[in-house]
Amino acid sequence: MKDCTIDVLGKPWTIYIRTEEQDNLLKEMDGYTDWTQRRIVVSATDGTLRDMEAYRRKVTRHEIVHAFLFEAGLAEASASAEAWAHNEEMVDWFATMGPRIFAAWQEAGAME
Repeated sequence: MKDCTIDVLGKPWTIYIRTEEQDNLLKEMDGYTDWTQRRIVVSATDGTLRDMEAYRRKVTRHEIVHAFLFEAGLAEASASAEAWAHNEEMVDWFATMGPRIFAAWQEAGAME
């Protein structure tokens, strides 16, 4: 993976792939979303998994879901840090099921 910019509901968000040495926050997490600067940072540090690229893609999908929730105003509208739009399990579900839901929509002819 490499740095890139994506469109999130009409706003440009930049995805950065960084090491722990380049970004201290990555010492405590594998990725994060900063809505104040419209940026996503994903760890480039190698871990113990055999396919770290697959894991980075998973983390990136997860953080992109956070970005969509922020841009849609749902992060603030969900009332608290423990609410569904901040819930890591819910965001993981969207990130994992998104490609499958998209494929089902395509198969059903439900896409525009």
